[in-house]
Amino acid sequence: MSLSEFSLKGKKALVIGARRNMGKGFALGLAEAGADVAVTDLNIESGQLDAVCKEIKAMNRQSICIKTDISSQPDVKNMVDQVMQEFGGIDILMNVAVMYHMKSLVDLDEESWDMLSNVNLKGYWLTIQEVAPIMKKQKSGSIINLTSRGGLKAHADKAMGNYAIVKSGIAMMTRQYARYLGPHNVRVNAIAPSLVEWEEFPGQENRENKTITKEEETIEISEKEKFEAWSTGPENIPLGRVATFNEMANAAVFLASDASSYVNGTILNVDGGYMA
Repeated sequence: MSLSEFSLKGKKALVIGARRNMGKGFALGLAEAGADVAVTDLNIESGQLDAVCKEIKAMNRQSICIKTDISSQPDVKNMVDQVMQEFGGIDILMNVAVMYHMKSLVDLDEESWDMLSNVNLKGYWLTIQEVAPIMKKQKSGSIINLTSRGGLKAHADKAMGNYAIVKSGIAMMTRQYARYLGPHNVRVNAIAPSLVEWEEFPGQENRENKTITKEEETIEISEKEKFEAWSTGPENIPLGRVATFNEMANAAVFLASDASSYVNGTILNVDGGYMA
C-alpha cells in the first residue's frame, strides 16, 4: 500500500450542492487532497458558494462556481459544458444537493412531491447522464452519490417519508450505474451518513474551537431543535455523537482516489455504527 494512492493531485472534481455544510466539506476535502474543484448550487446570491470557491483557490487549486438547477436538463448540460471548458475533463462527480421538508408523507401534496423528487432524485440522474459519457471516453472516473441511513431503513421521523424514498432510490441508482459504467472503468459508489454536524450546530470537534456569541447561541438552539425534529438523536448511535465535516470528507477522498480502485457499487455507511 502507498499513501500516494489517496492523493487526488491532478484530478478534476465537480461537487453538486457545495454552498454549505456537507457539500462544502466535501469540496474542501477533495481540494485538500489535491483536486481542482468546480462547485455548484442553486443559490449563489448569498455569496457562500463564491466563498467556497475562494477557499479552494487559496489552496492553489483551480475552482469555478456555477449556479445550477439540477432538476433542469439544460441547466445541467450548461454546468458540465462550463466545467469541461475550464478543466478539460471530469474525474470525480459528487452529488450532494438535497432539499428537505417537514411534512408527513401522507400530507405531502403533489406539487411538493414533484419539487422534492426532481431535486433529490431526478437531479442526480441528470448529472450522471451528462457526466458519464465524458468518463466513459476517458476510461476512468469516480461518481459518488450522497444517500442516507434514511434510504436504507425506514426513517423514525414520519415527516421524512419523501426524503427516505428518494434516498433509497439514490442507493439503487448507484448500484445500477455501477453495473453499467464498471466495464468502462468508471466506479459509482455512495456515502450513507447518519447524523452530521451543521454549520450552525457544530460537532464536538468544531464546537470546542468555536467562539459562540449570544446571537449565535440563540440560532444554535433553534437549529438544534430543528435538527432533532427530523433525526434520531446521537444517543442511538454507538459512537454517541454526530459526524464532523472532516470525517465525511475523508470517506469521499477514499472513494474518489485510487485507494478504492476495486470498490464499485458500494453504499459506504459513515454512520458511527447506527446501521450495525
